[in-house]
Amino acid sequence: MRRFNLAFVLQLILLISCKTNTANANPDKLILEFDSNNLQAGRKIWINNCKGCHAYGTAGAPVPMDRDDWKTRVLKDRSALYNHAINGFFGPDDTMMPERGGNPDLSDTQVKLAVDYMLELANFYIKKQNK
Repeated sequence: MRRFNLAFVLQLILLISCKTNTANANPDKLILEFDSNNLQAGRKIWINNCKGCHAYGTAGAPVPMDRDDWKTRVLKDRSALYNHAINGFFGPDDTMMPERGGNPDLSDTQVKLAVDYMLELANFYIKKQNK
């Protein structure tokens, strides 16, 4: 019986769980900077804590550079998005947002800054794709 290489199996699982589209093929060039100090702080938090899932669609995480992922989310009450990010959330299709993005050291304020950044990024790409 053949033995599978554990690293290969884990990479395969990760590949299967990730969405693939042109928007998230190379997200680094799509992670914009904005002038606001709060959005700059949120971007830094987002890159260090949220990018791993939300830039690549890992395990169904909505990608802010993908209009279809965010066109309904940007219409939601911001407090609901904050609540999901702070307290965790089980979404449709077996998706799951862990509390504080899996980093218990993040304060509520830091999580909210990251959410604000992600919303601004999503709104930018929604407007861009609607032109």
